[in-house]
Amino acid sequence: MCDEEHDPFNEPELAHPRARELMTDNLFWDCADEGNPFGSDEGFDAYYEWRRWRNEHPTAPLTECFDWILMGQLAAYNDSLTTPEQIAKDLANPEGALLADSYDLITLDTTMIATGLGQLLDEGKIDIDAKKYLKTAITRQRYLQTGPLEESTLDVIERVVEAA
Repeated sequence: MCDEEHDPFNEPELAHPRARELMTDNLFWDCADEGNPFGSDEGFDAYYEWRRWRNEHPTAPLTECFDWILMGQLAAYNDSLTTPEQIAKDLANPEGALLADSYDLITLDTTMIATGLGQLLDEGKIDIDAKKYLKTAITRQRYLQTGPLEESTLDVIERVVEAA
């Protein structure tokens, strides 16, 4: 069971030891800088939503949480969203993007990234089956280059996700 008062940002010793080993860059622990995974409102909220979801689903794989975030459209959140053609289409017509009624492009990707990193913070791992969805989020943010996560931050996040 996850403690709702758990705050790894102000008390990093509460994070899983493997997370502390992999997440050595300060950007993972600074929840006040919008350019960091947990610094935006979306990223910070996603972490605590992950914790609430995990309390209700203590043994479920991370992909089930992703499917919940994606309102049952997990299969649609894939590499096809990262092609230059699809990015151009989504930027030209944001209302037509995947789950546009609920998320903008940045919010959806930021939520996915923070949720995956949340599993690492709490459990010391990121489920292998979930990593491809994180790769989609990271790659899409690289192409969009309009969100708060800069290229160098995305590089660090990608390295951590691969190592987890």
